[in-house]
Amino acid sequence: MTSKLARKDNFEIVEKWLPAIGASGLAAALLIRSWWRARRDPPRFTMGLPIFGPILQFLKDPMELIRKGHGKLGEIFRVNFMAIDMIYLVGSDAQKLFFTEDKSLDQAKMYQFTVPIFGPKVLYDVDHSTRSYQLKFIRQRLNNRYLRSYTGTLEEEVAAFFEECWPGAEGLVDIRPSMEELLTRTSIRCLMGKELRERMVEKKGGKSIVQLLHVLEKGMLPLSVFWPRAPIPRHRERDEARRLIHQMIEPVLHARRAKADKTEHDFMQSVLNSTYPDGRPITDEEIVGFLVAAFFGGMHNSSITTSWSALEIFSRPDLVKELVDEQHEVLGSASANFTFEGFENMKKLRSAVSEVLRMHPPLFLLMRTVVEDLEFKQYRIRKGAVVATCPNVSCMLDEVYPHAKTFDANRFIDGIGDEWSYIPFGGGMRICKGLEFGYMQVMCAISYMLRNYDVECMDGVTEPTIAKDGMVIAMSEPCRVRYKRRVPTSTRGGA
Repeated sequence: MTSKLARKDNFEIVEKWLPAIGASGLAAALLIRSWWRARRDPPRFTMGLPIFGPILQFLKDPMELIRKGHGKLGEIFRVNFMAIDMIYLVGSDAQKLFFTEDKSLDQAKMYQFTVPIFGPKVLYDVDHSTRSYQLKFIRQRLNNRYLRSYTGTLEEEVAAFFEECWPGAEGLVDIRPSMEELLTRTSIRCLMGKELRERMVEKKGGKSIVQLLHVLEKGMLPLSVFWPRAPIPRHRERDEARRLIHQMIEPVLHARRAKADKTEHDFMQSVLNSTYPDGRPITDEEIVGFLVAAFFGGMHNSSITTSWSALEIFSRPDLVKELVDEQHEVLGSASANFTFEGFENMKKLRSAVSEVLRMHPPLFLLMRTVVEDLEFKQYRIRKGAVVATCPNVSCMLDEVYPHAKTFDANRFIDGIGDEWSYIPFGGGMRICKGLEFGYMQVMCAISYMLRNYDVECMDGVTEPTIAKDGMVIAMSEPCRVRYKRRVPTSTRGGA
């Protein structure tokens, strides 16, 4: 009897604890499985407060977060932002993966915030095949043949700008807004056409084309990346500006079609003359989107780079003398016009501008969504994560660029070298389609200044800061320069 009671008590004990034992076993199994899966995840970087520390640092200074993560963990590390794992890739090998793994890394999802700006059915609002054709349209219309045709127009606009906006024998200007105005004019003229350039001050809905484009620019916020349609004032203003821009450009497209004159040498006409491979014409909606997209690439980043170039170059008198001598050598004289052949032969100026871009890339964060697992060395990057790279960090690595914090105008005199380390314009097939047009705009402006002005940087080379009017890095203001005309107006070429 006692034996039966003992067996019954033992059975009841087992029965009582069996669920707990089973649950513990399941939990242990899940933990082991999680550990087994996570053993190949990139190392996690944390700082400050648990969970919120990395988020606070990212909002305060995302580049410092990436610098610290790279300094501690190397070329690949992850940061958890609540429900999202952000994988940072820094260095040549990691960046090569970022720019070449198109099958696993998707651009479109992370760039949905551009759809309200560029418009529907353009670039990141279409399938991969259509987007490839559209990017091909843009790339082909920014090749050397088209660039050559833009050169005279560019020099004309640059000369007219300095006559109007740098008046008198000498004066003082803030270089960033000054170059923003200049690059707005050249971008509208070369990309959007002479009609809109002539109507720059005309208004639609109370705003000019320049003001409307600036409203679009202010509609690109960090919040926009994660919530492109968030119901906030800047987004509503952005959407209204985009609607008015379409209304402003559409009559120009209709007039050009009615005129049937295909001889205009600008980006707008070259797209108007084109069709998709199946013969389908490009719609007005698409053309307006292309023009807006090309403008943002042509003006926004280039205006910042022109400003940085002016500060870095004109704060070094010996470099200025060397570059002025090159201008005379390749163009013939200070009064000669900027030419495409001259542009191609300005090796020292191009090297200096390339160094400016290395030290001051405007776009500080490039991102992709992981759509299928992929491998990087001993690590697995999981589907659903976001991968990112930061040109401002990767281009300042001493192991890649010795004395990286020192401006060296001749660093790229023999070319760029490793394309995966130098990424201000992206890399590989994903390199910016307007690369050469951007260089040409910047170098035309600096060339004109070198040939015609003595320039003194009153505030030196100011510190970089995240701009308030877009997700870019720009110089702190004020960044004033004092100019003095070197050559009488009557003898200057292009004036």
